[in-house]
Amino acid sequence: MAAPCNWDVDPLELGICSGWNDYPIPMRDSALELATTFLWGATGRRFGVCPVTVRPSQADRGQLLYRSFPVIPGMAGLGDFSSGGPVGPFLFGGRWFNSGCASACCGSSSCAIVLRGPVASVDEVLVADEVIPASAYRVDVTMGTYLLVRVDGQCWPMCQNFTADPGEPGSFEVTYGHGTAVPASLKIAAALLACEYAKFLTGGACALPPKMTRLSRQGVEIEVAPPDPDDGKTGIKLVDDLITSLNPTGRQRPPIALSPDAPENCDRITVVPAGS
Repeated sequence: MAAPCNWDVDPLELGICSGWNDYPIPMRDSALELATTFLWGATGRRFGVCPVTVRPSQADRGQLLYRSFPVIPGMAGLGDFSSGGPVGPFLFGGRWFNSGCASACCGSSSCAIVLRGPVASVDEVLVADEVIPASAYRVDVTMGTYLLVRVDGQCWPMCQNFTADPGEPGSFEVTYGHGTAVPASLKIAAALLACEYAKFLTGGACALPPKMTRLSRQGVEIEVAPPDPDDGKTGIKLVDDLITSLNPTGRQRPPIALSPDAPENCDRITVVPAGS
């Protein structure tokens, strides 16, 4: 994600900023944009569900797998699972298998396609002009890989015509929500920060830390240390405490797991049930 998606923060609805509606709409939009973008970055850019549409193709899936064995001339059909024959070994989930079965004990690969995760929801699956009902599939996760599993006895197309528009014969399209939903506590923090940004933008008194580092008046000394930008903090304790709670190690982006082979095994967890 290059920007936060679907944070849906309303300070007035959350009871955070009683005078929120008194600010002009452009000012409110600017304050929310500042607050959500800052907190999205400060919490590791991992919250927010973005709509994604993909057109999967897994023809000759074996060709996508890393091979640490010699590929000899005449093995052009290596990994062609449609033939069902044992045409050669391949490395799969850290183990060696003959390519006669695409996913070993897990069944045919055409019944489970890989989606880039995290997957929060599946909005629509379109095969040619047919909308596949939600009851016909679910989302499983195994070894960090999200799988769209067909559960109605049918399987997904192994390949598609990419020159065809969605809804035309030979096309296959999946629309889903990619990402992790924003926690309610983070929405509250975003509302609180947006309210302070709105006050600042309109010249009012706010809780954002000033630049002053020392003030001496009538024998009383006050020193306010501004937050270090490298810490990713705002200077507002409630907001900063939540940032620390959600991102204690100060990650700047979500972790990514890379594997030279397809990271699938038979130990799956269903994260989006069929029909949801």
